[in-house]
Amino acid sequence: MRVSLKSTNIKLSESTREYVDWKLVRMVEKFLSKDGEPTMLDIEVGKTTRHHKTGPFFRAEANLKIGKTLLRAEEEAETLNEAIDEVEYELGREIKKFKERKRALMLKGARRLKGL
Repeated sequence: MRVSLKSTNIKLSESTREYVDWKLVRMVEKFLSKDGEPTMLDIEVGKTTRHHKTGPFFRAEANLKIGKTLLRAEEEAETLNEAIDEVEYELGREIKKFKERKRALMLKGARRLKGL
């Protein structure tokens, strides 16, 4: 799996890099460890603006490409770690939905063959 991490409007610290690796990369590897398809994970973290002091202005975005399918999650929150947590949850939901859809299509084809 290829992973790229990008930051916008903030300096990316080592602790943030480790947190993203611990939360997102590990979660994606856990869900997609058995699939042999090539995967690419692009993560972007940062601030939406430079001048706001309050409100949800930290943002995290993750794009996961599995073969030809693109799964995407984007969230804004009060702190950077909250935004990363929300993206982890949303991306997990997207992966589960993708895998369930794939499994349902396989079962549908098996039922069709059995009915012949």
